[in-house]
Amino acid sequence: MTTRDRLFAYGTILDNPQDPQVQAAITRYTDKIDDAYVPGRLYDLGSFPGAVPLLGGKEQQQHWVKGQILEIIDSHRVFKVLDAYEDADINHPKAGMFRREKVTVTPNSASEEPFTCYIYWINKVPPYAHRIEDGDWLSHTKRKAGIKK
Repeated sequence: MTTRDRLFAYGTILDNPQDPQVQAAITRYTDKIDDAYVPGRLYDLGSFPGAVPLLGGKEQQQHWVKGQILEIIDSHRVFKVLDAYEDADINHPKAGMFRREKVTVTPNSASEEPFTCYIYWINKVPPYAHRIEDGDWLSHTKRKAGIKK
């Protein structure tokens, strides 16, 4: 049995993407496994978020990016669409706005072991970005819209 690729999604990919190709790729070719989190910092870039990894130590234990683990049914189709959407070039990771990398993700379910997933990290946080303290894009967008949980 071959293991399918997984994606840790934390932003507009989960939040009704405006791009119909992204919506179709996620709907048709992924299955949600669990809510999860990864060490990092999350930033509001206006209409979408960007996350940066943390590299260990006490800081890592205090800052998390929250999202979902998606199992990918057809990696070729999904990453072809998502790499373009995220401006990520797998052959030149620092060239685009985001880079796709593997990361260890902790599922919310206590019974599950950590997963290795792909994630899209932002290459450079722009000066206009605002930190999302709780690391949760979906809750943040509801707060911005004035919607209570």
